[in-house]
Amino acid sequence: MSNITINQLHMALCEANSILLTVHIRPDGDAIGSMLAFYEALIAQGKTVHMVVDDVIPEKFSFLKYIDYIHDVSYLETNAISVDMLMVLDASTYERIGRVGALCSAPIFNIDHHISNTKFADYLYLKSNFAATGEIITYLCKEWNWPITESMGTALYMAIATDCGFFKFSNTTAHTLEMASYCVAAGAHPNVVSETIEAISVDRLELTKQVMQTIGFYKHNTVATIELCPAVMAILGDDTDGFVDIIRNVDTVDIAILLKGESPNRTRISLRSKGTDVNAIAQQFGGGGHIRAAGCTIMKNIEEAKSELLEAIG
Repeated sequence: MSNITINQLHMALCEANSILLTVHIRPDGDAIGSMLAFYEALIAQGKTVHMVVDDVIPEKFSFLKYIDYIHDVSYLETNAISVDMLMVLDASTYERIGRVGALCSAPIFNIDHHISNTKFADYLYLKSNFAATGEIITYLCKEWNWPITESMGTALYMAIATDCGFFKFSNTTAHTLEMASYCVAAGAHPNVVSETIEAISVDRLELTKQVMQTIGFYKHNTVATIELCPAVMAILGDDTDGFVDIIRNVDTVDIAILLKGESPNRTRISLRSKGTDVNAIAQQFGGGGHIRAAGCTIMKNIEEAKSELLEAIG
């Protein structure tokens, strides 16, 4: 692995004729927005580009241009595709891209912003002080004088905004706002993005009422938990956005924990904080992320996983 400069990344992209783009499994707004915008940018540079994700793309992103160009991983199994570069966006570990890595033999390039990046790629462009990978892509386009179209601006604005809580989280910097402004100048409409991404159905709200009954407070109300049991997860799938914010916004809470019961013996954890380094907590369980936002998986049921987490927090 080698860390590369912005000029080295630009040179590698100029030399590559065909590129495969992928992002992490359970793709979020940053992953999808970054990939779609980079796809459009690279096409404009005359590249042959494929987008493959080893997961289902959430329906809420269907308003974005080129969303239908994203292929399932079976695309690589049924088509003889030869590319010069596998470009991994917004993924901090090799495992997070699922089967795409094993099905593509090209050199791996990684553009990421996670402080917990394991440096799995052959070439890494890491900006851990950026709030989102979308912020990096916007910055690259700006530095390289690559035009940002309205559809790119919309995708990148969504990428940036969703990864910093629509500019409420502590990872929001002056540069984050500058890049978001650049996207708006390109034609992104903040109200359209927020209304589309944050829209919820009546059924979702009814389910939220049920989930709120699981809220618990610990350690003098500085730690809060909220639980999605396996039955609820079966309904939600990977669309669990918003639940952790319900407890994160409580005035006394520093650490907010969302426990997602994927099965009776597997619980996925999302950690958010206002002050504590939750990346360090997640790393104790083989996970990671950012100082204020991280995740991990514990091979226990929800109650046992919660007990272990509370003990690790101390």
